[in-house]
Amino acid sequence: MKKWIVSFIAVTFLAGCGVEAPKESSSETDTAEDKTILYSGTVIDFGETHTDGLFISDLTPLDSTEAASFDEVILLTEEVSLVDQKSGESIRASELVNGDTVQVTLIEHAPTTMSLPPQIAGMGIVKIEKVSNQ
Repeated sequence: MKKWIVSFIAVTFLAGCGVEAPKESSSETDTAEDKTILYSGTVIDFGETHTDGLFISDLTPLDSTEAASFDEVILLTEEVSLVDQKSGESIRASELVNGDTVQVTLIEHAPTTMSLPPQIAGMGIVKIEKVSNQ
């Protein structure tokens, strides 16, 4: 009789181990990742001092959100494409000059270093667009 009870408990225990916990629905996680903030700033260095980085001043959100603004920030653009806003074509960082205005789309809580100046990794940058001055 003890063997039957022990066997029953063992089977019940092992059967319970195979049950998976319910996963979050993909719609909940997609909406959290899709939140972005559009910023505008001015190029002050385009890779001369900071290789694989774009040094931007006065990076401020375009809408009145509680998002942080940056006096100066380095955007680590290693895996981020730069686009000309007027033509929609991809451009190289070397085509930017000091004083160019750029619009930067960041994810809502983009990871930022606490260094001076702060740096934002490419994983937090959705896109960078050169704004035409004409």
